Amino acid sequence: MPTDFAAINHYVPQWYQHRFIPSGRVERKYHYLDMAPERVADRSPKGFHLRNERRLLGPISCFEQEHLYTLFFGGNATDVIEKKFFGKIDDAGSIALELFLDYKWTNVEHHTIHDFIDFIGAQKLRTPKGLDHLKLVAKGADHRQALVYMQQLRQVYVTMWMECVWEVLCCDNSPTKFIVSDHPVTTYNRGLFPLSEPCTYPKDAGIELLGTHTIFPLSLNRCLVLTNLGYVRDPGVNPVKPRENPRAYEQTMFDMRKVQTGRQLVEREVQAINFIMKRRARRFIAAAEKEWLYPEKHVGRTMWNKLGDRFFLMPDPRKMQFSTDIVMGFKGGGGFGVDEYGRQPNRKDAEVVALREKEWKTFHKHQELWESKFGVLSGEELRALWL
Repeated sequence: MPTDFAAINHYVPQWYQHRFIPSGRVERKYHYLDMAPERVADRSPKGFHLRNERRLLGPISCFEQEHLYTLFFGGNATDVIEKKFFGKIDDAGSIALELFLDYKWTNVEHHTIHDFIDFIGAQKLRTPKGLDHLKLVAKGADHRQALVYMQQLRQVYVTMWMECVWEVLCCDNSPTKFIVSDHPVTTYNRGLFPLSEPCTYPKDAGIELLGTHTIFPLSLNRCLVLTNLGYVRDPGVNPVKPRENPRAYEQTMFDMRKVQTGRQLVEREVQAINFIMKRRARRFIAAAEKEWLYPEKHVGRTMWNKLGDRFFLMPDPRKMQFSTDIVMGFKGGGGFGVDEYGRQPNRKDAEVVALREKEWKTFHKHQELWESKFGVLSGEELRALWL
């Protein structure tokens, strides 16, 4: 394949972008904001002008870069990564994401969670920011090496994500809806400000840190938030402390019945999430309405650790049980078990016992705070806890 073949690679899939354009909009375009417009040479006294920062474009023209995934071999090149690698991940991921929009575990096949989380893992690494981070971690790797690492490491976060508490947030009643960024799987830790060293480009708040939320908008009205279990049990803990047993590529279990759904956000909370998405983006964001591109105008205070109250991005602890060991058996014999942090079950060492005693107290205190704020759970919600 000659090196001059056209390869425009979308690092945010077009099918995903379409979920952020209202279904009734005939012209499938939205507002695309360039936060670092390029200079264009002209005959003015300055010799240049800046491109328009905001344009009305369709997904085919947004979040794309020429030859981002092209592999070059001497005088030849191939787009095998785009067609073979991302093709399969996107096909399965688009089906799985659809099921999470109005999630009901009884309607979900078990393979769906694997397809979905594989897509999320790849999406976090496939953006220009994600590839730049791989180059940084690999200490000077070139672009070709980063593409190889991206394929090898796409599941690096899966173990810790599957041990998180999952919640799909809704904004059906909010005039403002969710936006898209050029790095749509992002993280937020109230203890790490955007200009702090751990968050300087291309780094993000580490998923292995206790207070880090993983945020991934799913559509105009849905946003997935993954929160470390230890932070839900003890929200007053130091958010930059490492979570219990952080690790990658190890077996764990995920209870698909425990995905929280149905919580409606108020408009200010939606704007705060959009503000996080914008601050953690590399260069581009897009929204169905141009006003949504500027959440900083509405958030009020933009102190990173004051974007929301103590309930912001946190799942409802009243919808959780204080479970520890999880054990399952197989039809052919044998079994597998882990505790809530992926360790061998029934550990009785002093540190584990002390942690559980502390978390037992803070968890129930946190439940009481939620009840005082939002009232008691409905009978249906209480029954769901024991499914």
